[in-house]
Amino acid sequence: MIMFEKNRLNFFTLTIAGILFTGCVETLISVKVYPDGRYTMNFITKGDSSDVFNHDFPHPAGPDWNTHITKEKRDDDDIWTMSTQGIITQSYIFTSRNDSLTTLQHPIQVIRKDGYFATRYTLQNIFKGRQVFRKYPSFGRSLQESDSDSTRWLDEAFYYMCSQGLNDLQNDPTTAIDNDMAERVENHIHNTLARVSQKDLFDELENKQSFIDQMLKPFSKDLPIGYSTLLSNSTDVYEEELELTSDLQDDQFKYWVLLPGAITSTNADTISGDTLKWSFGLQQYINDDVVIEAASVVYSPQRIQITVLIIAGLFLIILYLAYKRRQ
Repeated sequence: MIMFEKNRLNFFTLTIAGILFTGCVETLISVKVYPDGRYTMNFITKGDSSDVFNHDFPHPAGPDWNTHITKEKRDDDDIWTMSTQGIITQSYIFTSRNDSLTTLQHPIQVIRKDGYFATRYTLQNIFKGRQVFRKYPSFGRSLQESDSDSTRWLDEAFYYMCSQGLNDLQNDPTTAIDNDMAERVENHIHNTLARVSQKDLFDELENKQSFIDQMLKPFSKDLPIGYSTLLSNSTDVYEEELELTSDLQDDQFKYWVLLPGAITSTNADTISGDTLKWSFGLQQYINDDVVIEAASVVYSPQRIQITVLIIAGLFLIILYLAYKRRQ
């Protein structure tokens, strides 16, 4: 079976099940920027336990964050709510785990720029695009078409994982093989997957290591001992990447921002009073980034008044001196 640990369910089975039987989880992210440039962030995720506590959209954790979890009992299924709050004084990147290469990243940056007459604030939060149609277009179409054949993307997705795994092995001097041999192995994997039906491939992938062993058997005399195990292990991170994308398919996000002063620019979907609002899901960043942007300005009436008075005073002095000169 495709495992991250012994006795774990087949990953591809889990992913397909996730496409066919999706729950719904909603996350509200609210950001309030203070005049001194600090800002508070509040994350509220609500849904069933499998959606709230998975790793597709992690809440931040650490000494600067407080998390509170509640459960509302329902007849059909309990509703869980996870709420996390924190005060931030710098740019921040949210990731689910530091040891993963494919954790979601949501860098946020708030900048306060002081001027003599005004203080300007800018906020930018980027939700990194998943680039699904670049990596495995058929999987992307399966996410968009609920009545499609949910297994048709298996060969494409598995080839992407293997090719990326091969590339990683080639970039490591301790695992690299001859470039021509690596190209032959990749072509062989591609051709093998093209000849296998989706159903047969699904059955074969119940044991990923065994399937990779069989694919690389023609090269057994040319490859280093244990190379198929290295390749199998190198695909794990790309399995996780696909799993995260699959878990995000039914997540919905609401994003609210409150900035000091008057808004000068934003790409918000709506503005309600002094609150900027965005709403999006995986379909909005299935390929490209979703970028949250807003800017505001706070003018200093006192400094403006003083400047006006000084200019007016200088103007009167100039007029007086001009009058005296005429006299």
